Amino acid sequence: MNEFDCINIFYNMIYGQDTAFMRDVFETYEHFCYFREWLFHHDIYMPSFNIIDQTIFSVAKSFNSVNEVRHVLHGDLREEINEIRSKYAPMTHIIFFPGVNEEPWPTFSWDDPHVMIHNINYKIDETHLVMDDPFPGCLDAILNIDKWPGALIFTEGQSTFFPMRSQDDIEKLKAFINSDQLYKNKRTHNSYYLHLSDLHLGPAKKSRQLDALYDSLNALMPYLHSDHKLKTIITGDLMNSPSKKNMYKANDFMTSLKKRYHTDVTFVLGNHDMIVHGVNIGGGQKSKVIAYLLGDKIKILEDDKIILIKIDSNSQGSLARGAVGSRQLYEIEEELSTVDHLEDYTPVVLLHHHVYKVGKADFLKVAFKEKAILGKLLDSSKALIDAPIFISWLKRQRIRYVLHGHKHIPFFMKKDHAYIISAGSATGGGLKEEKSKYLSYNLLKYDYINNKMSVCFIFYIDRLKTNRSRIEIYIMEDEKHV
Repeated sequence: MNEFDCINIFYNMIYGQDTAFMRDVFETYEHFCYFREWLFHHDIYMPSFNIIDQTIFSVAKSFNSVNEVRHVLHGDLREEINEIRSKYAPMTHIIFFPGVNEEPWPTFSWDDPHVMIHNINYKIDETHLVMDDPFPGCLDAILNIDKWPGALIFTEGQSTFFPMRSQDDIEKLKAFINSDQLYKNKRTHNSYYLHLSDLHLGPAKKSRQLDALYDSLNALMPYLHSDHKLKTIITGDLMNSPSKKNMYKANDFMTSLKKRYHTDVTFVLGNHDMIVHGVNIGGGQKSKVIAYLLGDKIKILEDDKIILIKIDSNSQGSLARGAVGSRQLYEIEEELSTVDHLEDYTPVVLLHHHVYKVGKADFLKVAFKEKAILGKLLDSSKALIDAPIFISWLKRQRIRYVLHGHKHIPFFMKKDHAYIISAGSATGGGLKEEKSKYLSYNLLKYDYINNKMSVCFIFYIDRLKTNRSRIEIYIMEDEKHV
């Protein structure tokens, strides 16, 4: 546990995220003691915590709510939390984040009783960062991690991020906090790409699980500050099988995304969009599915100067295997050659099947069938058949971004100067941890001035609605370093 972990627990408590607060503060006795010490150093008084020893902690850990814990304590924990909330919730709060891979700045203070400031005074030297159960408002800092160092400024229901480049900016920050523009004018030269995959729409339970996805996206959208329209990419398996009923469900889902989030939607087909009960569909039905879903091989997003290259990895594969085929790659090259000033655009490849082996994050349980020899057989049976040819083509075309799905495993890797990004299932499946079952999706931040992706965020959302969430953050290198 570190300084930010304590800050996060504190503000989940302040802003009424009781489930996340209880889960994180009672995760281990060591964590509890660390947080209790943090409260003491910040002159925050919680008498009930002072009586909790390891024996009481082991009992309290089994409870899920503040009201349940109060029964094993002599004090009224709920009343103590409410008193702390009434004091701190109306205040303005500031968290200063040092730059990633940079030395922390000297600690600075704020002579204002209505402002509470926190300094992250240790070096953040990982390119792979993880945030568990971020408190309301924290997303403004997370989504601007490429702009650190800087200050997250927030109060209940409002937040903003203020980038800082030198200690002289501290005085500018003070002036900014006192201005009437504090929580206004958040537009940046970034756009956002929502990456979904493997929804498997059809079964009734998948439709119900869309509610958890919508809840998460609804919470995310207010933090996506951009003058450009949100783009949504779906890398296959919209349907569990390609029946007419399921095609309507897939179409309804994409229409819902457009209405709810005013987003542009682009997708490619997955093996389940082409397969009925494990058999590759053929004849007229297959032709209708392709005609209804596939569309053009490239899509130009003029505002971002991006070309989406839509690869059909089902054309030559069988069942869960995939292949691209040299003919398709030739046709794409021919279509790209018709684009005026092609060098001004950033190409992004979309396909369903994975190009390289993918693996689950360490915090997730690995099922027996995914281990040892059986796991290798499964990986082999579902790999892109002509991956070496496809990889060589990516290199020749100088493509730096490849998005796919298929395995239901979120994954990020850099290989041969290209970023390979896999999305998990947006309705859940295969991602489990103790009592949690996760759905997952990715968010890509794109700098449309410099024509490059800057950050990839992988969201894990508990579809059982226990308010458990996790965000993995991957900062992408600048073009000049590649």
